[in-house]
Amino acid sequence: MPNDKLRPAPTIGIDIPPGYNEIPLDDLDTLMQTVGPVITDSVPGQMRDDVPNILGTLHFMLATLASNNALYSGIGLHRTAEPEAGRMAVSWLTVSSFDYGEERNPRLVLSELIKAKADTKAQGKLAMVESPTVPILYFEWTEKHAAPAIASYPAAGDTPEVFQIEATVPSRDGTAIAVVELSTADPGIGPQYRGMVLDMAASVTFPQPPSDSRSSSLAL
Repeated sequence: MPNDKLRPAPTIGIDIPPGYNEIPLDDLDTLMQTVGPVITDSVPGQMRDDVPNILGTLHFMLATLASNNALYSGIGLHRTAEPEAGRMAVSWLTVSSFDYGEERNPRLVLSELIKAKADTKAQGKLAMVESPTVPILYFEWTEKHAAPAIASYPAAGDTPEVFQIEATVPSRDGTAIAVVELSTADPGIGPQYRGMVLDMAASVTFPQPPSDSRSSSLAL
């Protein structure tokens, strides 16, 4: 995504699916103080010395999301569909928005984003999906990450895989974009989230902030 295009996040509306628990991004210090004792009490005794490092990593990650225009972040727990029906799957959902510049055809915006991915040699499945209002740029890929170094919980492998989906929605006038991102550490069930993410992307609206600066309950 071309960095010189990005300015403060505009207000958007979006439908968040059931099953996600929101992680507030506006007061991370208070959040860490709240969840710290809960995590400490819920892990085995031999892991408790590692809790401060885990909280520090979580704080850094959430602060990075907030600084990159994330409006929503949540953890979801859902039952899988066929062929592995009934297994519980965990996913991470993030919604961001960006002011993207002058008015123009939204297809030109997505064409520019496609070029940016090509320039960075991003590899994955990319498609332009038509919605009732504007096209959606869909991109999915599987990425390997270094396993976290937790002394009391040796990693099962050095490079676990994470399945990721990114759906980018331009406003009708091309002046803003919204990005829906999903990640799961279970690549086998990752494709089951495709329809959900596209439904979320299709639900995005770019409402103007009301005159009293208060947003509606559906706005981020």
